[in-house]
Amino acid sequence: MKNCSVFRSTLLVFALGVFAGLLIAPRKGEETRKILRERMEEYCIRTCGFISEKTAEVKKQAGKYAEKLKKDMEES
Repeated sequence: MKNCSVFRSTLLVFALGVFAGLLIAPRKGEETRKILRERMEEYCIRTCGFISEKTAEVKKQAGKYAEKLKKDMEES
């Protein structure tokens, strides 16, 4: 019986939260989805740029290590 009571309370709190969210929502759903889509596109572009930049740095560093290793192997 106690589990049923906890479940009902959880559902009630969830329903009240959804209802309150609908009442005080600052924008319509369509506007919110448009804003979210635009922000996600912006973040994806920024993330791709960051990854490309870091990839170039790693390649450059790997090249330096490869040259050093080759030089050390020739000296040995």
